[in-house]
Order: sequence, then C-alpha cells, then structure tokens
Amino acid sequence: MKIDDLSRNQRNIIAILEKVKEGTTSELTKELGLPRRTFLDNINFLIKHGLAKKSGSGKGTFYSRVIINEYIAKEITVFKEGIKFGVLQFGANGFEFTYDKNYKGEKPTSLLENVQSPDLFPEFENLIPEYARRDKLINEYNTEYLSELLVHLKNTHGAYDFINSYEESKYVSDYSNRPSWYSIKNKILGSNDYPNVLYGFNLNVEKEILTAKTKGEHSALSGNQNKVDIDIDFKNKEIAEVTKDEVALYLLKPYSEDLSSYFEQFKKRDKGYYPHIAINEHLFMSFAKNELGFNVPYTALIEGEKEFHYITKRYDRYENYKYHQKDFAQYLGIKSTQKYKTTSEVLFTKLNEVIYSEDEKFDALRFYFYSSIINHSDLHAKNIGALNIGREKNILAPLYDVISVGVYYGNSDALGLSINSRYLHKKVKFRVEDFYGLADILGVNKDKFKIAAKEILITFIEKFPIYIEKSKELLKYYSLEINNTRNGYTNFIIKLANFYNERIVEFMKLDMLRDFDIDKYKEKLQEDKLLKYNKLELRQLHENYKIDKD
Repeated sequence: MKIDDLSRNQRNIIAILEKVKEGTTSELTKELGLPRRTFLDNINFLIKHGLAKKSGSGKGTFYSRVIINEYIAKEITVFKEGIKFGVLQFGANGFEFTYDKNYKGEKPTSLLENVQSPDLFPEFENLIPEYARRDKLINEYNTEYLSELLVHLKNTHGAYDFINSYEESKYVSDYSNRPSWYSIKNKILGSNDYPNVLYGFNLNVEKEILTAKTKGEHSALSGNQNKVDIDIDFKNKEIAEVTKDEVALYLLKPYSEDLSSYFEQFKKRDKGYYPHIAINEHLFMSFAKNELGFNVPYTALIEGEKEFHYITKRYDRYENYKYHQKDFAQYLGIKSTQKYKTTSEVLFTKLNEVIYSEDEKFDALRFYFYSSIINHSDLHAKNIGALNIGREKNILAPLYDVISVGVYYGNSDALGLSINSRYLHKKVKFRVEDFYGLADILGVNKDKFKIAAKEILITFIEKFPIYIEKSKELLKYYSLEINNTRNGYTNFIIKLANFYNERIVEFMKLDMLRDFDIDKYKEKLQEDKLLKYNKLELRQLHENYKIDKD
C-alpha cells in the first residue's frame, strides 16, 4: 500500500495522529469530525496495511501511528469566500496545489494544478508578513515549512481561509447573506477630515505590543511595519486588540522607535529616518480621499508616547464577512521579496486583464500619476491591489499604504517601479508623456488622461498648502520637531512646506506647468510667495497649546 493510494479520510487520520500521537475513538472522531463508523472503517484499513496500530481494549483502546520510511505530505485545505478552493500539499518534496472539483471560480495563472514547486506559491506566500515579522512568526509557531504559518493567519488581506485538512469539518462559514460591496461601499470606507485625531480614546493595547517587543505577531497583514488588529468602540471611546478568532475591522500601525530616531539610520544600511510617518500617511490618504475622489478607507491618528499611531479601516471586511482582495505581486506570481523587481508596464498589462471596468482602469492611472506627484516611492507591486466585488469582477482596490518618501528625502524616486524602458534604471523623474505608454496599455485616451493629470496637479498645487496649514492643529499634541542634523532640528511642518516648494520647482523643470498651460503657478517660486514657516514660531504655538490644555 502506497501513501498516494490512501483516501482523504485516511490521510487525515494519519495527520491527526502525527499531531496528538495517540487517541481514543471518541477523541479522534471529535477532532476529525467523522462519524464513528467511518472512522473505524478507515482506522482498521490503516492498521491492516501497517500504517497505524491499536493498543488496549474496550474504552481503553488507543490508536497511534506506525512510523514508516515513506514520506507523507502535509495538507492544508483552502477556502475562498467560504467556498472550498482546494488543497495545498507540502513537505520534503516541495509544494503542490489541487483545486477542489466543485470550485467554479477564478483560477490564478500562477497557481498551476498538480505542479510541484520548491517554494510556496506566491499566491499564498504574499499573504505572510515580511522580514523580521515573518521570522517572529516562524519562531512563535516553530514551523518547518512556511506554508504552516497560513493556518495561523486569521486577518490577512482578502478572503482566503486556511485550515489543516484533518480539521476541515470544523470550518463553518456562511456568505449567503453577505451584501454586495458596492451597496455598502460608503459604510465600509467611512469618512474623515484631516487631521482626524481620536482625542480622549482609550488605547487598550499593551506597550510591549505597540513597541513590537512581544514574541508573536498581532496582525497577519503583510508588510514590514509593526501592525495590530483592532476594533473601535466609538460610543465608549475604546480601542482594543481583537482576539485571533475575531474579524478585525480596523488596523493600527504603532509608531516605530527605529524609524523615528535620527541616529538609528546610521546603524543599518537599509534604515531611514521617517519621523511622524503616521501623519504622513494620514495626510496623503486624506488628500486622495477628500480632494481627488479616490476610494480610500477611513484613517485617523491617536496619541502615542512620543508620536501618533496610525489607524485605518479594513475595506475588505464588513461585520463578519470578508471580501476577496489580492495585491499585484500575487497576480504577477512573484514573491514578496521581488515586489520592486517588475516594471510599471508589466504591472499595468496584468491590471488591464484583471480590472473589468474602464473607469476603474482610468482610476489606476490617475492614482499612479498622483503617486508620482507626491513621491510615493514605496509604490511597488504589493502596494496596489484589486478587490473582487462579486462574480469574479475586480475593481481597483481602495488605496492603502500611501506615503510620501519625498517629504523626508527630496531626491527620492517618484515611484517604486520604473516607467518606460528608457528609464529602467532611473526612476526619479517622470514627465507627463511617460505615462502615455501606460495609458495605451489600458486603452485610455491620452487627451483624457492629460486632462485628469492636469486636474490632479492643479489640485495639489492649490490645496496642499491648506493641508500643511491644518497640520498646525497637531501642535496641540506634539512639538513636531525633528532632527535635520545630529545637533540641529527643524519641524515636520517645515519639511512639508519645503517638500511642496521643491515639487513646484520639479514641475517647472519637467515642463509640466508649460505642458498643462498653467505657467501662472511659477509665481509660487517668487521669494515673497514661497511657502514658509518659522520653527521658533511653531515651537511657541506648541507651548501655547500646552498652556491652554493645562
């Protein structure tokens, strides 16, 4: 008898015996969710063929596994939006996926059936947190294979659920009453002004969790930054971490001591100095939401010990329901470590296949242009996604992880990926015409795109100074002072103003003002019209706020 010839129930019995070592009939049938007679028929079959053994008698009968040299693969059953998607097998021989025979939905091109892979398929690998967060998970669960982490990811993005196949009978999910995403879009995304500070809210999350000092992880969402799955009781002003069995409707990104320390950047080559990154993300997400009309979830700030923490709403969750979302690293079939290793053309070619609506494709191009305007140089294949709104129809996912690296480093890349093969190794500066190739891929009229790009640029030039001015409200909470040298300091508001002035200069150098026939904005570069703030005046304003609070 070969292992490959065993039935699913027989393989599951072997798998559970590997886990519990031995068990009685009642214990094992309960764990497996099998009828008593079905279990006895299959365990007796395994005993007959030397794969299991029985000891004791009567109520004292125990079953255990017989160790053999033949390799037995482990199995995880995958569900998608409550429907059985397939089975992932893994072990010493690699990884293999088999679709369920009753599954009728989309089958990812990168997830080939019955094909062995030495690595976990990108469709699933991209769901697992990256870098040090991944290492913590591996240590926490003492996993031999990366895929074993999947069963512990309860609040990852999208609507995949993973369960050990021998526990498949325990899976319960009912999507029959789930409302369509569009019908509750406004309720899901919510609304917020800038700045939106949750003043007076109690953050009921342990300090060790906020500072990433715990052994385990507190969110399954991928990425490098520390994250905590939370829920918010707005009526009672309470914010608390959810349990692993609860659906998280909100996400908390605690501020990072490492990223907020000027001196940490000198300790490791890949570290930078990103003070008040929560304000950064809240600002540029709110601007995209309220001024440019993108689909953007609710965002907020809450006081931390030294800086604000960032909060955002999950747009792929509603009550206990999940909506399927994938990032474009998954769609392209590339590992998370390769998220910068593709090009904008490759990404948009796939996006054109995945997104069904012409308006949504157009929004993707608008978002890309906005990202270049604000120097969103962390825009890689994992930071843009598609959301399934039903019947395998995908829209551009609401925006997430939008920050401006240019606020900190004026010479940063405009985007995380190259545009146009002429700029394959030069990502810093893009002209309007560089986006025309992407427009062609999507079938977007160039003149239509140029009009939209002009509107985005004018909106940024005219309204971004208002957001900088509004940022002064945050001086009620912190001085916003940051290092600009080892011994010198400036203010985050001044950094925002300098960024704005530098962007106007860049727009002029790239002929954007002339191409869009908006040369009048050159006057903003006149000495008396430059956006300027005085750090001593900002410090005094902060001190005045402190006096008022006291």
